[in-house]
Amino acid sequence: GLRPLDKLAREVEQREPDNLAALDASFAPREVVPLIERLNRLFVRIDASMQKERRFTADAAHELRTPVAAIKAQAQVARAASGEAERIRALDNAILGCDRAAHLIDQLLTLARVDTLDRGVAEPCRLRDIAAEVIAALAPAALEMGVQLELLAGDEAVRGNPELLRVLLRNLLDNSMRHTAPGTSVQVSVFREQGAVCLSVSDNGPGIPEQERDKVLERFYRPLGTQASGSGLGLSIVKRIAELHDAALQMQPVSEGRGLRVTVSFKS
Repeated sequence: GLRPLDKLAREVEQREPDNLAALDASFAPREVVPLIERLNRLFVRIDASMQKERRFTADAAHELRTPVAAIKAQAQVARAASGEAERIRALDNAILGCDRAAHLIDQLLTLARVDTLDRGVAEPCRLRDIAAEVIAALAPAALEMGVQLELLAGDEAVRGNPELLRVLLRNLLDNSMRHTAPGTSVQVSVFREQGAVCLSVSDNGPGIPEQERDKVLERFYRPLGTQASGSGLGLSIVKRIAELHDAALQMQPVSEGRGLRVTVSFKS
């Protein structure tokens, strides 16, 4: 009577680590079939996770080559420069390349950390307090870019992970700051709409065409013609954190096709 179980145990034991093909349930007793079915579902989830990790690793390696190659090229220009002005300009460009590489690495680490989290234990979070804290942290960078950060009236609370909500808002603001012209502003709003608590970030940048709005949530995707620097990871991080909070993410123009308003709606 235990022979089918022995056969199943041997089959699992002899498998290669990367063999996630479904187990054959046709030979098994009726009592064992639910176990085999659940094992097969587990294999499917593990395979999807491994495929996702392989794509992430390949994409990350590809993206990291670009700033490293740029830094090397600028260093070579600086070494071969005949004049002081040319050498300083090349070194400044190399420093800028280091900043971009550091930003990309920071985004990759954030995304890897967020991907390993589940919903976990939530706690009450006042969105206005979180917004004020993030705006204060980003104010020096915004000032250097010539962009004004504004926090509009509104004070609502949601249940969530305060650290992740800070990361979400920081990425939304960073994205808007990079695409907003100097002398303009980025606005953060907290409000209640149709029974949901909403966190909104609006800018006066070029906006995102409707056909591109789903694509920009993908990792490393950057629309053609994008002039602003970036890694193409900020909005994918926002999407993942919104999913962890069962929140809806919506993008729309601010007015007449210009600007971008990203709204995260939390169930109340």
